[in-house]
Amino acid sequence: MIVVGVDLVRKDPPEYAITVLEDDEVVLQRRLSREDLLDLLLSLEPDVLAVDDVHELLDGLGELRELVKAHPTLRVVQVTGSPGEQRSLQRLAREHGLPVPDPKSPEEESEACARLARMGVGSEVFVLEDETRIRIGRARRPGQGGFSQSRYARNLHAAVKRATRELRAALEREGIDYDLNVRRAEGGYASAEFVVYERYDRVKPLVDRVDTSEVKVRVEPVLKDRITFRGDSHRRELLTVGVDPGSTTAVAVLNADGSVIHLESSRNLSPSEIVERVESLGRPVVVATDVSPVPTAVERLARALGAKLYRPKRSLSVDEKRELVKGHLAKLDERVRPKDTHQRDALAAAIKAYHTLVKPTIEKVERRAPEDAKRRDVIKAAGYVIKGLPVSDALKIVSEEREIERRRREDRARVDRYRRRVRALERELEAKERKLEEYEREVRYLERLVRRLKRENRELRERLESLQERIDELVEERVERRLKAKERELQRLRRELNREKSRRQELERRLRRAERLNAILRSGRGVPVVEVEKASHEALSDLETPPVFALYVRDPSGMSESNVRELRELGPEAVIVPDESTVPDPARDAFRELELPLLEEGRDVTVKRAGTLALVESDELRRAIERVRERWREEEREERREELVRIIEEYQRKRREHFAR
Repeated sequence: MIVVGVDLVRKDPPEYAITVLEDDEVVLQRRLSREDLLDLLLSLEPDVLAVDDVHELLDGLGELRELVKAHPTLRVVQVTGSPGEQRSLQRLAREHGLPVPDPKSPEEESEACARLARMGVGSEVFVLEDETRIRIGRARRPGQGGFSQSRYARNLHAAVKRATRELRAALEREGIDYDLNVRRAEGGYASAEFVVYERYDRVKPLVDRVDTSEVKVRVEPVLKDRITFRGDSHRRELLTVGVDPGSTTAVAVLNADGSVIHLESSRNLSPSEIVERVESLGRPVVVATDVSPVPTAVERLARALGAKLYRPKRSLSVDEKRELVKGHLAKLDERVRPKDTHQRDALAAAIKAYHTLVKPTIEKVERRAPEDAKRRDVIKAAGYVIKGLPVSDALKIVSEEREIERRRREDRARVDRYRRRVRALERELEAKERKLEEYEREVRYLERLVRRLKRENRELRERLESLQERIDELVEERVERRLKAKERELQRLRRELNREKSRRQELERRLRRAERLNAILRSGRGVPVVEVEKASHEALSDLETPPVFALYVRDPSGMSESNVRELRELGPEAVIVPDESTVPDPARDAFRELELPLLEEGRDVTVKRAGTLALVESDELRRAIERVRERWREEEREERREELVRIIEEYQRKRREHFAR
């Protein structure tokens, strides 16, 4: 799962701090312009885009709609919550056991956004309707002509009709509602247009399974005219929904206590708007109507909400609906009153379903639940029971979900401890780097000391030369002894200086090589090399590998076909050996059969090493793999030529024998 966290650095010109999180690991963190951010999102295709304020992300609704339209499966999450319910990033991070980001650090805030979204925190931002349009047309327009052109046009129309039938059958198998308009033509359909009442990401895979080789298919999500939010703050609420469809549609929603939390009627309520309103209030478990048989629109709504459909045995009379509404509102002392007959009918349907199905189920679960069970767990279990589960199984599922949530909190705490450990190691590394700088300063000091000693030595020599003319032999001997002592000290210091210089040069050489290799890896121009001594089952079973890597086998002499298959399951880009001739022939054939490139170090690629770090350049590896595959293709062509020659020779031999008889 790839999550991209974004935080605004400045508005003019727009600059953003981004953090790319893959499987809870930070793989990229940098600052980008708006154009670079859009390019990154379109090329990376992340699963989730996390922000603290969606209005900071792009320049208005238009750019956000274009981004989501280009990548319809992208989920945009505002981690601080829906408007009016927003909380600060710092508070959310503290509540979920994450490091509290510094408000002055956009990088820390972008990482906090990514980690919170990965934990399911926040409200999802919607700019797409739960509706998709599909148009099937002819792959090309037939020209004017005689019988052949007419026959060609009929074939095109028949192909459009076949594709339309296949897609319609696929939608019906999945239980997805749709409307279909076709333009008939000789031999079939000139075109067909589906209006599918389902999200793009669920419809597109169904279209991909249809044979569209002879037709042209266009699949487009339907865009909203405004940004909407759907969070998880009310998902524990169990809802009973009453619907009165028609030219004027009315919707009534009751909570688990029977209170009316939503009541409206309108001529402009679309199915997707009803779904959005209801799901923003809680978790719908029952959808009801006041008439029998149940209208098709109500059945579609129940399927869209994933709720149980309550079917009354007969249509409710006007007097029954009045009494139901009046009695229920009076009992709960509700101030809500229906404004028209449509609202009254929807509310009566919801009340009937609540007292017939929902309330008895909640009471049944309460009687079977443990004494220490919380009210929200009872309501959640009642939702499962309404959908068909036994009470014991529903209570068990709720208990397991509560245990899973507890473990999730413990896992977050464990991850936080690991993160603190990583930071401690980073601080330790910084301390060692500071120590290295101290050594370098000490080397520079010793170099200055050597220069000063050399200067002093020259001065002493000059003094010695001037004194040699004026002192006697004894003084001359004492001076010589002192000079020799100085020389020995100087030689000792020189040896120590040379050792320090050699040590510094070696450290610098290692550091430069490691930095070059690390830069190549970060830039994507290098592929890491994982090294093993032998390709045995024991060596490969516990091997940890990055997502993209090449495998280096130091001793391939004992490699077997089964080892090659294990290597293939690891998924390396290629296998590198010191000498290809040491690979046994069965194993070499297995490499070719499994299409796993086998490369020789030095001949095909150059492995660069720095300490335990090893890599090959991406371009060099790609060219080497292509050469191996070209060699395999040439060998296959040569084998086919030899086989053809053998067949011809065999045929000629048989012909000669035939004529000889």
